[in-house]
Amino acid sequence: MVALASLLPARGAAAPAFGLATQIAIALAFFLHGAKLSREAVIKGVTHWRLHLLVLAATFVMFPVLCLGLTALPGAITPAALAPGLIFLGCLPSTIQSSIGFTAIARGNVAATVA
Repeated sequence: MVALASLLPARGAAAPAFGLATQIAIALAFFLHGAKLSREAVIKGVTHWRLHLLVLAATFVMFPVLCLGLTALPGAITPAALAPGLIFLGCLPSTIQSSIGFTAIARGNVAATVA
C-alpha cells in the first residue's frame, strides 16, 4: 500500500475521500483487534499497570534520552543537520497498529497491547 500510495498519491478532489477511507480503515483495524478479545482479557490488559508504565517510560523517557545522546556524539558520527530529526524521532511514539500486529504474531498479550 505504501508503495502504491507513493507511486499514485491521491490528489485534488479525491484526496479528502482517500483521507476519510484511511481513517475508517485504521479505526476498523483497531476495532477488529479489540473485538476478538473477551471482556476478561480486556480488563486484565487494562489493569496490567506495570507493563503500561514500562512501555510509557521506554517510549517517552528512554528513547528521547537515547536520541538526545546520539546528537551529542561528534559531528563525524552524527552530523549537526541530523540532530533535530533524531530528537524529533526520539519523541514520537511507535505506531500502535504495528505493535498490535507484532504482538499478535508473537502470540503475546494482545489485550495489554490494545489497552
